[in-house]
Amino acid sequence: MAEPSDKATVIGAAVVGGVLGVYLFHELSAGILLSVVLAYGATTSSSFGEASKTVGSTASKAYDKALELNEQYDVVPKAKGALDTVVIATSNLNDNYGVTKKIDEKLGVSDKVALAAAKVDDVKSSVSSKVDDLKSKASSAP
Repeated sequence: MAEPSDKATVIGAAVVGGVLGVYLFHELSAGILLSVVLAYGATTSSSFGEASKTVGSTASKAYDKALELNEQYDVVPKAKGALDTVVIATSNLNDNYGVTKKIDEKLGVSDKVALAAAKVDDVKSSVSSKVDDLKSKASSAP
């Protein structure tokens, strides 16, 4: 397999940095930061830059191989078809046997959601009434 271009290496490093940042820190901003850091690192000739280039090159090669396999074996449409079949079968099982209804009866999720929604409504009405009071006091002030 041929070595990817410098541009593909930098993009690969950025993608790995972004995915790694979101995976490790569960924050989009961390993903963006690591993406920028690894992309910049792939343009330098330091030891960190060499590591970033290696990561980027590997990511680029993996992407190219995934595209090649998809072209050769038509993976994406087959995976989509399999996933659609699983979703339909699961939906049919749920419709026939009422799995989600039984789970809800055991855990009482619907009741808890309704209670939480009622509390949110109470807080919203309380805040709205306080804001209205403040507005009326502010408009009646001399």
